Amino acid sequence: MKVTIIKDDGAVYKDGVSYSDLVLNSIPNDVHALQWNNNAGHIEYVNNYKPVADILELPDWANDCLFAWEKAWEKAEAERVALVAKQVDALPATL
Repeated sequence: MKVTIIKDDGAVYKDGVSYSDLVLNSIPNDVHALQWNNNAGHIEYVNNYKPVADILELPDWANDCLFAWEKAWEKAEAERVALVAKQVDALPATL
């Protein structure tokens, strides 16, 4: 799984699918972003004097962000299903 979290944008990218303007309140104030690729990643901090931190597991706050992404995906999927149903209902009846 590839993940990018950007605090200022409220953005979470997971495996090429992104949602922004998410509420990501659990991210610590000193974090700018997180990058994750399968089983390792790093955290980038707001303060350039603090070095990038390599990580081997996702912090709890990142899992909270992935939960917000999942909820956004579910909402978007429900909207897509409703749109398709509406388009099918609009088709003329055929014998």
